[in-house]
Amino acid sequence: MLIEKLKRANLGLSDGEIEGLLFVLLSDGSLIKATGLPKETLRGFKKSISPYLEKKDGDEVILTETAKKELRQLGLRPYLWSFGDLMVCDKEVAQKFALVRAEYKKRASREIDQFYATVETSVKKAQVMIARGEVMGKNIALIGDDDLVSIALILLEGGFRSLTVFDVDNDLLSFIEAKTASMGIDNVRTVHYDCREELKEEYLGRFDVVLTDPPYTRYGAELFLERSLEMIGGGGFANRKIFFFYGNSSRTPEKFLKIQEILGKVNLVIEDKINNFAHYDGAESIGSASSLYILKSLASTAVYKGIRKNRKIYTYETEKEERFPFVDHVVVKVFGVSTLLLESKRKMLGLLNEFCRTHRLRVVDTKITEFKGKGFTFVYVLSNSNLTVHTWPEHNALHVDLITCSPIFDKPSLPKTISDLFNTDSIEINFVE
Repeated sequence: MLIEKLKRANLGLSDGEIEGLLFVLLSDGSLIKATGLPKETLRGFKKSISPYLEKKDGDEVILTETAKKELRQLGLRPYLWSFGDLMVCDKEVAQKFALVRAEYKKRASREIDQFYATVETSVKKAQVMIARGEVMGKNIALIGDDDLVSIALILLEGGFRSLTVFDVDNDLLSFIEAKTASMGIDNVRTVHYDCREELKEEYLGRFDVVLTDPPYTRYGAELFLERSLEMIGGGGFANRKIFFFYGNSSRTPEKFLKIQEILGKVNLVIEDKINNFAHYDGAESIGSASSLYILKSLASTAVYKGIRKNRKIYTYETEKEERFPFVDHVVVKVFGVSTLLLESKRKMLGLLNEFCRTHRLRVVDTKITEFKGKGFTFVYVLSNSNLTVHTWPEHNALHVDLITCSPIFDKPSLPKTISDLFNTDSIEINFVE
């Protein structure tokens, strides 16, 4: 079947996404705008369906008439690329906002990762804040506002107590100042601010809600999140909210794991995550889209202090650290293991091979070293890193050190796997960050 064939050629895309892509093509829609998938993912998809396409230069994707007839017979169904699409944009406000947006003539600056959101996205960013009850009577901070969410909140009559826009772009700040003044709004303030600078004390813990759409690099996201936490006061004020946007990547979902790691370190709750919520003009490397995280602070939430020291935060800047691969690292101490088992190279190999099969670790090479005390060290070179196991028969113990550069399959069941294989409940396991 066509869907199965395309799935084998497009690892990472589900059956529903592939069917949805074909549905968009059949409707003569734009793949990036409709789906929010990264450009590289769509290039791979285009290559896999090349026999069905008109021969065109560039990235244009048009089905042949024969292909259209064949696909119509499949009864293709649309795919819900984002639950955010279920939110209906206020058309009247969008029309008014479009006129304001058109007044701002400055082109987006690539050097500070500006990609202007679509009119509908800017309005929906404001709508979702209002719908969650996070605008009326609140003190709101926007860290970066090239999407003019401040104006959308005013047009939607959100009823905020105060709104402060922090941005490094003086032209943008001047525009917001002039526009809000002409609208008769006196509770909007603008502050020229570069997030790489320390936040002034007067802004610490002052805000109930922060919205930020940071650079889509690990250090950019980390830094903007740190500033957001400082503005809501960390755990000093529970139940405060951060509306946080981060770019999509179906090819490297590990980037989302890095964000989740940061959120876990500071004890921020992901109250909701809406994939592909925001859409932009440009930014095709992330599908011209980003996901919305709605984050809630707890009494235990801490302000995260990342180690920056002049790290570059924008995507145009080259930094090898930013490209450091994802790493999963697990260390396990196992006690109470049979001496006869630990002294048998054949039995140990059988159990370790079973461990690799269970957690889908593909073995490239194996080296075994035997010691005088009848202990062994087993070193497995894996396709995505390595596994080292050392045994101490005299102590009925073994040590497992597993490092992979992709997420370990079924990681939560690792303790049970080891317990079952070595017939012991005496296990100490540590997941290294």
